[in-house]
Amino acid sequence: MSKIAEVHGSEDYKLLIDFEDGSKIEYNMAKMVKTLPYRQLKELSNFQKVKIKDKLIFWDLTETASTYFPLCLSIDHILLSLRE
Repeated sequence: MSKIAEVHGSEDYKLLIDFEDGSKIEYNMAKMVKTLPYRQLKELSNFQKVKIKDKLIFWDLTETASTYFPLCLSIDHILLSLRE
């Protein structure tokens, strides 16, 4: 798998991930935003502030809310969960 080129958060809590080689992944986080670690992402404006760095997808919400857990996912985690 090549490097992540872009990531966007959709209005239905899906991550749309584009890679440099042209491949794409759609990762549904609708259930995850209801769990404690990711509950701050239930607010759509927070979810759509998604960023990338290398193989990490993250949300930096320090400006808008205090966070107790790092809000991040590795691309490896996403790919493994898609296999299940």
